Amino acid sequence: MLKKRILLVEDNPTDKKIISYSLIKLGLKVIEANNGVEAIEKIYCEKPDLVLLDIMIPKLNGYAVCTQIKSDTQLQKIPVIFCTSKNDESDYHEAMKYGADGYLSKPFKHSEIIAMILELGITKAEISENKYIPTLKKVVLD
Repeated sequence: MLKKRILLVEDNPTDKKIISYSLIKLGLKVIEANNGVEAIEKIYCEKPDLVLLDIMIPKLNGYAVCTQIKSDTQLQKIPVIFCTSKNDESDYHEAMKYGADGYLSKPFKHSEIIAMILELGITKAEISENKYIPTLKKVVLD
C-alpha cells in the first residue's frame, strides 16, 4: 500500500519539525512547503492526499492557497486543515468561508491532529503498521 501524502505548509521551523515528526511516526509521507507559492507548486506536482496549512505564511497566505485548491476542479477534493495560532472564533469562521475542511489552533495535541486526519478520510488501515491504534481508538470514542 502506498503511503498517504500530507503536504505540510508551515514557515515556523519548530512547528514544522514537531508536526512532521508526528506524521512520519504515523507512517505518512510528509511533503513540506515554507510559503504559499511553494505550496501551490507542490500541490500541483505532488497531488497530496491532505494539506495541513498555516494561515500566516509568506508570499501567499493560507486563505489564498486554500481558495486556489478549492476553486480548481482537479484539486478541490483534497482536504485542507488549517493549523494556526489564530484562535478566535472569527478566525475559524473565516477559514470555513475560504473552504477549509478542518481547523486546529496551535498549540494542539498530537491526538487532535490524528483525529482530524482520520475524520477527513485517512483511515486506520492506511496508517502503516497501525502503531497508534490504541490512541486512535481513544480519540474516536471520546
